[in-house]
Amino acid sequence: MREDKLYNISGSTTTITFSVVAACLLSLVAYFFYEPQVSGTEGLLSFLFNRIHTEHIRIIINLGAILISSLLLLWINNIYTIVRAHSSLPLLFFLLLECSNPELTSELRIGNILVPVILLSIALLYSTYQNIRPQNQAFTFSLLITAGFLFWTPLIFFLSIFWIGLYQTRALNSKTFFASIIGIITVIWLFYGGHFIWNYPLSFDKIFKTVGTIHWLHDEGEFSQLLYLLPTIAIGFIAGISSLYKHYSDKICTRVYNEFINVLSVCTTIFIGLNISEFYNFLPFLNVYVAIQASHLFNNITNKTMVYLFYTIIFIYLLFYLWILLQDLVSGVI
Repeated sequence: MREDKLYNISGSTTTITFSVVAACLLSLVAYFFYEPQVSGTEGLLSFLFNRIHTEHIRIIINLGAILISSLLLLWINNIYTIVRAHSSLPLLFFLLLECSNPELTSELRIGNILVPVILLSIALLYSTYQNIRPQNQAFTFSLLITAGFLFWTPLIFFLSIFWIGLYQTRALNSKTFFASIIGIITVIWLFYGGHFIWNYPLSFDKIFKTVGTIHWLHDEGEFSQLLYLLPTIAIGFIAGISSLYKHYSDKICTRVYNEFINVLSVCTTIFIGLNISEFYNFLPFLNVYVAIQASHLFNNITNKTMVYLFYTIIFIYLLFYLWILLQDLVSGVI
């Protein structure tokens, strides 16, 4: 008999269905009753997204990307057992963190679009563990991240973290690093070739200015979102510390996978602090990492305190959702 007090939730396919339906309903309500902060994206090919002006198409693309990311997250966990067991908790937590924030669901966010790129890159990185030829994976995830950089400049920051991940999986050597560099060069070479064929605009000055500029808090709405961010950071911190205590109860590969997620979570939080103007685009990435951390924390729990904490987290985020929604409705009336 299993001792896991959340097994009926974590081990049930009904949870997946319920989570997806609830996410769609929360997004639909936000679409009709919330006015998001609209901002263009910064990237060499970002004009492709900025030209999508039909509102309902933008929302459909955004929600589709969120649902694809949640299913990819479920797939990665089922292959690599990041949370030590096949579980629907990563999907549940990711959809909770994403769809309880109307800012992430009522407008097309490039961060949501690029989360699948990072998830595929994580899967490729994990496959380098104890792989005798990890060069192909290093080349491919570098190619994917650099391609994403063309649409959203700050994505390139994650590439250096993946090099740290190669070190953690003991796959970093001269061959894998060179393969990674070749992946970067391949994208740039193809991009320049496309520029000469289709003559799309290049704006490197704007791109490098975006990468090198630090934007501090300057808007009341950003302070409101920062308050929303605090429990997410707290969950990531608590789960990260907890994983250190569970370190020797996990398989070696599970330790490596979670150590990399912890590094991604910390670095993304730092990126948000340094470039708050890109808060809404960085947040989906943080939501992915914290969803994995939280799933690892609540997997196979055996005490009622953790069960109460699990339901408290869900309640807090739904409360934040209503608070942000009502705050926007009241300000619109005034």
